[in-house]
This record gives sequence, C-alpha cells and structure tokens, in this order.
Amino acid sequence: MDFRKEATKVNFDQQFNRRQTNSFKWAVGENELPMSTADMDFQTAPAIIKALEEKVQSGIYGYEMVPEAYYQAVGDWYATEHHVRPKREWMLFASGVVPALASVLRRLTNPGDQVLLQAPVYNMFFATIENNG
Repeated sequence: MDFRKEATKVNFDQQFNRRQTNSFKWAVGENELPMSTADMDFQTAPAIIKALEEKVQSGIYGYEMVPEAYYQAVGDWYATEHHVRPKREWMLFASGVVPALASVLRRLTNPGDQVLLQAPVYNMFFATIENNG
C-alpha cells in the first residue's frame, strides 16, 4: 500500500470540536486553548482505519513481532524525505518516544550526568530524565 498516496485522502481542513469528548488535550476552560499535549485534531488516515478494522475483525490481539515491512517503510520514508536510507541494523522498534528516550539515556549517560533539554517539550521528558538519574 502506498501510504503517501493514502495520506492525501485525509482532509486536513475539516475541523472537529473535541471539547467534551474525553480528550485530555481539550479538557480546558471554555475560552482557553490547549497548549500542553501534541494531539492531532484531524481524522486518522483511511488506510490506518482500514488496517485497524482488519485487525479488530481477526479477533486475535496477542503480542506480535514487528514485521520487516515496518523497517522497509521507515527506510523508504527517510530515503524520500531526507535522501538518506538508514541501514536496517541501525533501526530498533520502540513502543513509544518516552521508553525510547529512557533507553537512550541509560545507554549514553551515567547517573548524575547533565542532560540538556530545550523547552517547551512534552513534560514526560523531564520526568524520564529525572527517573533515569
């Protein structure tokens, strides 16, 4: 599937009122704008919705391995966007940016080292640095 082509089907101009929808980002006062969470305010791409629907219909939600196609897609994206292709052995899957940051901190620093963090950033970055000494 060509995700670039599919991404063009997303209507980034359509606006949604997400107040009163249990959105963490939009749990602010009536005349306030949220400035805390990087949460997207547009619908998910149809290709992603379709893939999720297929997975839900399978009824099997066990632990899975990341397929090689994932790494190929990441490499393709870098090659297109940045004109460089990372080697496959350079890539590791991470379940999220915070666990990845924690792993990098443990690998590249020692407890007590200074870490530069340029705010404004996601507040969990501060806690992740502190929690890793």
